[in-house]
Order: sequence, then C-alpha cells, then structure tokens
Amino acid sequence: MEPFRWRNCYADVQTYRHARTIQTYFDDVIIPALDTLDRKTEELEQRGGAWAAFAKPDMQDVIRETKLAFSLAIQSIWERQLRGYIAGCARELYPAEDLQVRIERADWEGLQKYFAKLRGIELRDFPNFMILDILQHLGNAARHGDGKSAGRLVEQCPDFWGYVPQVQSEEPASTIYCTVAMMDVPVQRLETFVGAVAGFWGDTCYIYNESIERKDLSLEARLARERLERKWIPQTPRMAT
Repeated sequence: MEPFRWRNCYADVQTYRHARTIQTYFDDVIIPALDTLDRKTEELEQRGGAWAAFAKPDMQDVIRETKLAFSLAIQSIWERQLRGYIAGCARELYPAEDLQVRIERADWEGLQKYFAKLRGIELRDFPNFMILDILQHLGNAARHGDGKSAGRLVEQCPDFWGYVPQVQSEEPASTIYCTVAMMDVPVQRLETFVGAVAGFWGDTCYIYNESIERKDLSLEARLARERLERKWIPQTPRMAT
C-alpha cells in the first residue's frame, strides 16, 4: 500500500521548529530548575536540626507544585502549536469558510474534529495520541483543579499520586482519595510528554515529505530509509464521521 499523503500547506513548513522548541524547554528550563530545587532539598537535609525538619517538607511541596506547573506549561505549548497549525491549514484549504474563530474556541474534542477534516487523518491514529490525550487532561487538571479530567487521571495515571496497585493495595485506583492538590507528577512522565509532542511533529514532517509531489533524489533516498526504520507509517487512516 502507498503511504498516506495529504495536501501540503505552508502551515506544515511553519512547524519545523516545534519539536526542537519543546525538547529545548525540557532540557534547558525544566531539568535545571528541578535540579536546583533538589540541591536545595539536599542542603536542608545536610543541615539537620529542627528547622530543617520543617523546611524540607515545604521544599518538597514546592517541587511538587513546580512539576505540576511544568505539566501545564508543556500542555500549553503543545496546544498552542497544534491550534496554530490547524488554523493555518484552515486558512489555506478553506479560505471561504469562517473557521478561524471556531478553531480558536474549540476544545480538545473540537480540535480533533478539525484536524481530521483538514488533514484527512485523525489525531487518534498517531502513535502518541494516548500520551497526548493524558497530557491534555493533565493540563486541564493543573489549570482548573479537581473535576472530570482529574477523575480520568486517577484511573489512567495512579502513579501521579504514588499509587502502584500491584504493590500498595488491591483496591481499584478509583476508590483511593486523590485530589489535584495531592498530585506529584514524576519527572519521567514530563519527559514522556515532551517526547510525545516532539514525536507527533516528527510524524507530521514525515507525512509532509511523503506528500511532496516532485521529490529530489536525496529526499527519495531518505524516505526509503525512513520507511524501513519507522515504527508507524500511516496508510489507511480511520476517517472522522
């Protein structure tokens, strides 16, 4: 079967820095900030004494809140990137339709529908969709507190509360009292979210290159290698109804 292709847009070209932006934010902002807080916590432990006994839990709360804030930042960067991309495609592919305002106001489900309409493939067909879906709900929970998104995270990501069913309890995660205020997002999860965002833009870049009608020899050779190395090559996507 032929690899999936769509109609390339200038919006595709404008995404070339998105993966690098999110990865650089993680490497040069998130990790150094968390390392600094970890060092301060270690210094408090080394001081000892009654004052340190109270200060260390306070620092741990700061670290927990910082990781939650970084979760929201990652989600916000990702959503702005995606929304801008969808809006750019709409301006080029459907210039006569007034889609801009609707795309600006669309929620997560709405953005998925517009993406499918404009690109001919659903977001959920991308291999990183499940991680990106969790990131979206985490962003909602970090922004708004307890609610529907937080409830979904209790079921899908009990590790956000340090809950490991096989070790700590035989109770289902939904029966454990969990709130956003108690959430402690592991750093490894932040790295996974960043990788999923970068991976998504890598996938769209691949589709863009496949969709170029007249490819030069170097691009043809690169795509031939990439088809062999890729774990996911879209061919028959499920269409939105």
